[in-house]
Amino acid sequence: MNLFDLVMKNTKILLTPKNTLSTYNQTKVRYHIVTEPVYEDSFELKSEESVIRHGVVTAQNPKVITSDFIYRMSGFGDEAKSFLRELNRVLGKNEPALLYNYKNESTDLEIVSGNPDEVSNRIKSRLQSSKANHAVIRGVNSLWDVSLLKFIFDYTKSSSQNNFNELNQSGLLEIKDGVPISERKRIEELISLAKKGKVRPEDVHKELNDWGLFEEYQDQFFSIMK
Repeated sequence: MNLFDLVMKNTKILLTPKNTLSTYNQTKVRYHIVTEPVYEDSFELKSEESVIRHGVVTAQNPKVITSDFIYRMSGFGDEAKSFLRELNRVLGKNEPALLYNYKNESTDLEIVSGNPDEVSNRIKSRLQSSKANHAVIRGVNSLWDVSLLKFIFDYTKSSSQNNFNELNQSGLLEIKDGVPISERKRIEELISLAKKGKVRPEDVHKELNDWGLFEEYQDQFFSIMK
């Protein structure tokens, strides 16, 4: 059994967050991943101890991009770029898509008595009435971070249609000269924040270059320096 199949088969999401990913704001989810201790792999006896890893996953609001934008970004090999070229041909290079950015912060770890199934169900029972966003995950011991990625993938998948619909209704999925309206608004906000000293000019410069918009916005960019 390969790594992917192992994680897919043995990772169980017992409690999902109360809310889907926000379309316009940051979303935080407190996660609790329960696994058997690594040393239990050496024994045939059923585990009566569990490891609980706690942490917070922070998701930025989804960013509207295009397949052409992905193609122009660095870091892709020849095979990946061939795939993206075909994607551009089939969908059109200005077809909007959503990009999600996540940050994971592991906070603490504890070892408790009880097998992982019992412990994860206890945590679920304790948290399911909470108004906060919690996720309880029955994971794979040495691959717990991969179990976390599976949760993130499933959570994103369940939220994306709502995010897409809300952005579409607000007109932010529209493309102007190859660039999403939402990204143009973001660039204008970054320039405004940079003028107030709240964003570094180099961050604005990178955003403009990523979209090939420096020439169009260069006057506004240089006004930051004044």
